[in-house]
Amino acid sequence: MKALNAIIIEDEEKQSLLLQNLLKQNFPEIKVMTTCDSVLAGTSAIKQYQPDLLFMDVMINGGTSFDIIEAIPQLDAEVIFTTSFEQYAIRAFRLSAVDFLLKPIAIEELNEAIEKARTKILSERTSAHLQLLISNFRNPSFESVKIALPTYKGYSFVKPDEIIRCESDNTYTTFFLTDQREILVSKTLKHCEQMLETYSFCRVHNSSLINLKYITEYERGEGGIVKMSDGSEIAVSRRRKEHFLYSFKSQLP
Repeated sequence: MKALNAIIIEDEEKQSLLLQNLLKQNFPEIKVMTTCDSVLAGTSAIKQYQPDLLFMDVMINGGTSFDIIEAIPQLDAEVIFTTSFEQYAIRAFRLSAVDFLLKPIAIEELNEAIEKARTKILSERTSAHLQLLISNFRNPSFESVKIALPTYKGYSFVKPDEIIRCESDNTYTTFFLTDQREILVSKTLKHCEQMLETYSFCRVHNSSLINLKYITEYERGEGGIVKMSDGSEIAVSRRRKEHFLYSFKSQLP
């Protein structure tokens, strides 16, 4: 297994030691080069050690980890954030396809995040999704938010308003856009629903998530059928009908 060099950027000594111990006990192939507790020290250490992997608390001495990323725009390392933030900030991570761990860190979640990081490290890396995270975190308005959709080529960046609907096929989801593009991502529909829950989207079926703004017609029935602006017809499941009708009516002027 390929050895990875890592840096931990965390200003709570207890949390830093906990993470170091978890890595030492469970991931011997990961070598922690150093630990830092501030923006200045973190920026300097990254430039010095050129790590493969970064574990970064969001709020640190002297500012935030985002300040470090902005100071190193061509950052060539995978980043796993550790955070105690509330839901609004977690949404920024999800929209930007950036891995994060909630404190206290669970070993199962740490293992999953490291495996994803390892896969990215072995393939072509990109810092574009980190720049998007900073933008979404600092400018959370509907007009400025974009979503990073991980594809087999890299990332596609789209606005919520460009998405007509999402269709699930087990662990894969296809995004259907207003410009007629279709983007396949290796994410479950539940994950996509969590990303889009505040942007006029509604889960109408186990396999379908729709943008309420692009409904052209609703046909009543046991569950009913919604017709979308792209010509598709989506069945509404009986158990989701009440929630759909409530959400749909709340969007009407």
